Amino acid sequence: MEHGDGDLSAARQSLYALLARLYLRPPDLAVLATLRSIPDIADTAPETTDALEHLQVEYEAIFGRNAYPYESLYVDHDLMLNTAAAQRFAQLCYQCGFAEETTVGAPDHLGRQLGLMAHLLAIEIRALREQNPALLRWARAQQHRCLVEHLAHWTPVFLGVVERVADHPLYCTIARVTLELILDDLEQSDGLPPWIPLSEHRVAPDPSPTAGRDEDDGALFAHAGDDNERDLNQIVRSLIIPDVAGMFISRRDIGALGCRLGIKAPLRERMQMMRDLFDAAARFERIPALLDHLDELFAAEFWRLAVVTERYPVWTAHARHWLSRLERSRAMIRELRTQFLAYHAQEIE
Repeated sequence: MEHGDGDLSAARQSLYALLARLYLRPPDLAVLATLRSIPDIADTAPETTDALEHLQVEYEAIFGRNAYPYESLYVDHDLMLNTAAAQRFAQLCYQCGFAEETTVGAPDHLGRQLGLMAHLLAIEIRALREQNPALLRWARAQQHRCLVEHLAHWTPVFLGVVERVADHPLYCTIARVTLELILDDLEQSDGLPPWIPLSEHRVAPDPSPTAGRDEDDGALFAHAGDDNERDLNQIVRSLIIPDVAGMFISRRDIGALGCRLGIKAPLRERMQMMRDLFDAAARFERIPALLDHLDELFAAEFWRLAVVTERYPVWTAHARHWLSRLERSRAMIRELRTQFLAYHAQEIE
């Protein structure tokens, strides 16, 4: 985030606005024409009407069925929209004077968060033009706040889901560009004060974060009845909640796990799909294989995020949050496998 370059601020503002548009709804021909003018994206942006229709179907498959673009689904445990995270972001929008109307399910949609960054950059550009240092400091501080408190925390995990489930290279490229923009800006804004009010009337006090989520260290190891038998529903829930598991396991991920086991996983809600997969694996004596495949999925995500952290050291504090949960998930999987094999051995005897 080079401060002082109005042209660079304008370029960043345009890119944030374009990305916001791409996450909010499928592209049209005008958007594709814009994408073809951007060197890093041009090669993956199609030109034909048939290709456009395919992208519209792909948009729904990614964001409507697999990679849900709402912060609350990644950081809250309710697995619902309009929870605490959504309200925190809505309050930030209010404080920043951002009231763009969009037809999305909750205010913490990624498109709105990127839209807020575009809005704040427009204010930055105006402050540079008017040579207004107070407004400039405020706009940059709110950008930093949006990055640190929202975008930088959850989007690296979300964008990994997009890359896993996307069939069209355009959406993989958009995910990569989004990640680079957010973490490049986080790196450049590191050291800015998190919040500089322009006036006590314009900006309200910073909302307190919700307490008690750090944490659910015991959620992965909840027991039912006695210390030797975990409740399957609790295990499945631990795998499905991103802030417990350390990653977002999509419906396509669950389907792929079933495919590797030779088990068809009908398309349902993620919780039920994972429960059905465990039940089917038990019937066909494939539990150890299922646990092995889950461990591989967690391991792949761990190393993906480790690479992101190595490239962007400024993301380390956020990375620890996700990497520690991935480590606990893998430990749970290994312990479950050990317990299952021990129980199975006793049954044979």
